[in-house]
Amino acid sequence: MSNRVTLMVAGSLDQRTGGYVYDARMVDALASHGFEVDVAELDGRFPDACEVATNAFDRALDALEDAERIIVDGLVMGALPDSVARHAPRLDITALLHHPLGDEQGLDEATSKRFHLSELQGLSSVSRIIVTSRFTAARLEALAKAYGVEITAPVSVVEPGVERAPVSPAAVEGEELRLLCVATLTPRKGQDVLVEALSRVQAKAWRCDLFGGHRDASFTQRVEELIARHEPSRITLHGECDAATLEAAYQSAHALLLPSWYEGYGMVITEALAHGLPVITTTGGALAQTLPRNAGLSVPPGDVEALATKLERFLSDGELRHRLREGALMAREALVDWQAAGDAFVKALEPRSTLAAGSQFAADWLTLRESVDGASRSGELADRAARWLADEPGAASIVDLGCGRGSNLQFLAPRIRGAQRWQLLDHDEALLDEARERAHRLAREATLSLTIDTHCASLGDLSHPALDEARLVSASALLDLASREWLETLAERCAANRQALLIALSVTEQWCFLDRAGQPLDDEDDRWALALFNAHQQRDKGLGDALGGAAHPVLVEALAGQGYRIEQTATPWHLSADEPSLRPMMHALVEGWAEALTEQAPEEAKRIAAWRDARWASLAVGELGVWVGHQDLLALPAQKG
Repeated sequence: MSNRVTLMVAGSLDQRTGGYVYDARMVDALASHGFEVDVAELDGRFPDACEVATNAFDRALDALEDAERIIVDGLVMGALPDSVARHAPRLDITALLHHPLGDEQGLDEATSKRFHLSELQGLSSVSRIIVTSRFTAARLEALAKAYGVEITAPVSVVEPGVERAPVSPAAVEGEELRLLCVATLTPRKGQDVLVEALSRVQAKAWRCDLFGGHRDASFTQRVEELIARHEPSRITLHGECDAATLEAAYQSAHALLLPSWYEGYGMVITEALAHGLPVITTTGGALAQTLPRNAGLSVPPGDVEALATKLERFLSDGELRHRLREGALMAREALVDWQAAGDAFVKALEPRSTLAAGSQFAADWLTLRESVDGASRSGELADRAARWLADEPGAASIVDLGCGRGSNLQFLAPRIRGAQRWQLLDHDEALLDEARERAHRLAREATLSLTIDTHCASLGDLSHPALDEARLVSASALLDLASREWLETLAERCAANRQALLIALSVTEQWCFLDRAGQPLDDEDDRWALALFNAHQQRDKGLGDALGGAAHPVLVEALAGQGYRIEQTATPWHLSADEPSLRPMMHALVEGWAEALTEQAPEEAKRIAAWRDARWASLAVGELGVWVGHQDLLALPAQKG
C-alpha cells in the first residue's frame, strides 16, 4: 500500500484551536513515520456545508487515485456524507472525530438531529474511525443506537498528547492571583458564564486574562459588554496570540479556567497540567474525564452560582490552592507526550485483523508483558512437558495457538532437548513474521535445532492440519477469549490425537491493587471495576461467547472428562509498587481495564475516568502496585491400555 496520506480539513490547518492543533500534530507524526502527507485545506462553510464547500470536497476526492488513504476531519466528513459514501468503495477513508457535530452548543433540536444523522451516515461508510476521547467513543456508540444507524468501522481512541512545559511558579503570600482562560470566543466555550461568575466573587486580589480568537462576533460583543458592566479593571480580553505570548501567560497564571458547555476532550486542560496549574472547569462532555481527580474543581456546565462558589473557594483558601497544585503536579507526571499520541495514531491507521473486534493485540503490549510473563509462569510444568516430549523418538513437535510475537516459544524452546518443530498459529501476519524472526535468532544464539512453520489463520477453526501433527499443544494468555464449546472441542481433538497440553497464564477472575507493603487493597471502586471488567470479558472475542476468567476451570473439567492427568499451579503477576520499571506495564493495564469498562458501561464513563486517573496518579508516584491472577496447566493424555 502507498505511504501517501491526504488529510482533508475545513479551511486552514494553522488555526489555533484544539482540533486543528491536534490535526497538525498528527500530520507531523505521520511524516516522522515515513508517510508522504498532503493537506487539502477546503474552502467554504462547514459543518453546515455550502455549495463552495461541497464543490471543494468533491474536487479533492475526485483528484485521488483508487485505493489512496485519506483522513477526513469530522467538520468535513459529517457535513457531506453523500460524497463520502460515493468514494468509499474506491478509497481507504479514515474519519477523525473530535466530538459529534450535533452536540455543539446553541443548536436547536432540529439542527442537532440533522447534524447527528448526517454524521452517522458518513461514519457508516468509512474504513475506520479515530476519536480523541473515550467519552466521544461512548457518545458515538450511544448516538448510533439512538438513531438506529449501524457503524461497522473499528473505532480507535487516540487522545491528544501534550508538550512538556516548565512548571508555573506558585503564588507567594499576598500576591494577586492570576486566572487564565484559553478558548476561542464561541458560545460553547462559556466565557459569558465565567464573567457572570467572577462578578459574584467577593475576593479582591485577582485578575483574569482571556485568550482566544474571536470566532463569533455577536458572542464576542456579549462578553465585552459583560466585562464592561461587571469587572472592566480585572478581566482582560486579549484575543488570539502567538505561542510565546501564551507561554508567558501560563507562566504568570495560578489556575486555568475552562467554563465550556461541552468538550470532546479539552486539550487546554492537559496543557495547564503540563505547567502544574490546577484547573477549574465543568463536567461538560469529556471534561469530567480529562481533568484528573485532585487536580482541580468541576461544576455543571452553565451553572453560574456553582462556578462562582468554586472560584470563591479557590481564591480565598490557600490550603485548597496548595492541595490542587500538588494534584496538578502529580497528574503532570502521567501525561502522554505528542510523540506517543502520534505513534498511537499511526497504529490506528493500520489494517485491522478480520478475526473479531477486540481480538487485536498490539505488539508493544506483548513486548511490555513478556518479561513479567516469563517471571510468573511455571518453569516446573514446562520442564515436565519437556520430559514428556523427550520420551518419544524424533523431533519434538509443538503447536502454539495464538502465538503473537512468539513469547511462548522463547520460554519453552530452551527447555526442550534435541530437535524441535514448531507450528505457530495466529491471525496477525505481522506478529507471525516477528515470531519467526525471533525464533531464528534464538536458535542461532542458543544453538538450538528449530524448524519453524507459521500459519496465518483464525483460531476459531480447530481443524487446521497443524494441530493434528503436534505432540504438544501450547498456548499462553489465550483461554479468556474462548467459549465453552471451543474449549470442549479442543479437549476432544487433543484426546483423539493423544496430545499433551501446556496452557500458561490463563487469567482468573481476580485482580487487585497492592499497597507499598505488597498487601491487597480492599476498595469499593476497585471491586465495582472488577465486576464490570469480568462482565466485559464474556463478550464474543472471535471464539464464541468468551468465558473470560472462568475459562481455566472449564478446560480442566473438559480435559478430566477425556481422561487426562492434570497438574495446575497459580502463576499471578505481582507488580510491586516500588519497582519503577514496571510502571509502564501497570499504566497500560489500567488503561486497558478502563477501555473495557467504558465499552461495557458507557453511561458510567465519568466514574470510570475518575477511577482510572486516580489509579494512574498513585501508580506514577509508587503508591500502588498491581496483582493479577493467572493459572498454568499441564495435561498429559491417559495411559494406553
